[in-house]
Amino acid sequence: MTSFTLPAGTLVKFGTISTRLYPILRHGIHADAIRASLHADAGQPGVADGIYVGELMAYFAACTAFCHATSSLHAAYEATLGNFVQALQNAHGQKPEMPELEEIAAQAGLPIILEIELAEDCAVHADEVFVEAEKAERSWKLWRSVAIVREGGIPAQWIKQFYFPRLLDYKDVGSSRNPRMLEQTADSALMVGGLMQSWHKDTPGDLLLAFKKQYGRTNFSQSSAFNDTALERFFNLNAMLDPATRLLNQMSIWQDLDALAKKQEIPLG
Repeated sequence: MTSFTLPAGTLVKFGTISTRLYPILRHGIHADAIRASLHADAGQPGVADGIYVGELMAYFAACTAFCHATSSLHAAYEATLGNFVQALQNAHGQKPEMPELEEIAAQAGLPIILEIELAEDCAVHADEVFVEAEKAERSWKLWRSVAIVREGGIPAQWIKQFYFPRLLDYKDVGSSRNPRMLEQTADSALMVGGLMQSWHKDTPGDLLLAFKKQYGRTNFSQSSAFNDTALERFFNLNAMLDPATRLLNQMSIWQDLDALAKKQEIPLG
C-alpha cells in the first residue's frame, strides 16, 4: 500500500447522527469507527479500515447511519410508531398527543456532518469502494474519500463545526410548498448525492457542482460550532427537544431520502 498523507490544516468531513454527538464531544472519533454500508449484508468493501472522511461521501455516511438507526428504531417500536404515522395522516399539520413517544424520540438520531481541521499530518488509506488499496492519493484527489489511520482516532478538539438539515415544526408541514420543507428536502438531496457517488460511481465534483448551481451551497443548510454550549443549544431546539417534533423530522427526512433514492434507482433497504 503506497504512503499518502493529508497535511495538517486540511479540512475533511465525517458523517454521523445526532445521538453520537455528545460521545464524540467527550471522547473524539474512535480509531475503529465503522462506516456503515448501504445494505447491512452487502459486503461492501472498505467499511472498517480507519476513520472514513471526505467530502460528499461524508453525506453518504450520514445517510446510511441515519437509515440504519431509523429502520432499527421503527422495527423496535413498530406498533407505537405506526399509530404515530396514522395520527400524522389523520390530522395533517397537528402534533399528536402521545406521551409514549418520549422514550422513543430520545433514541432518534438525525443526520449530522462534522467538519474537521487536521491538526497534524495524517496517514490515510484508499477508499476501496472506488480504487485499489494502494491508490490512496487517487482516492483523495478524484473521489475525495479516504480513511485516516491514526492511533487514538480523531480528537474532539479538531472538530470545528457541524452541519445539520433544516428542522421542521408542525406549523411547517401544512403545505407541501413550505420553504422550510423544501429546504429540508434539498438537504436530503445532498445525502442522495452521496448515495449516487457510492452506488453509481459518479464523481463528487460533478455532483457538488450541480447541487451548488441549484441551491447555492454544498453543505446542509444549518450549521453550528462544536462545543458544549453549542450542543446544548442544538438539543434545546424545539425540533430536538419535543419528542413528537423530533420524530416528525425523522419521518420527513426518511421519506424524502426514500423518494429521492428511488428516482436514482438506489434501494435503501
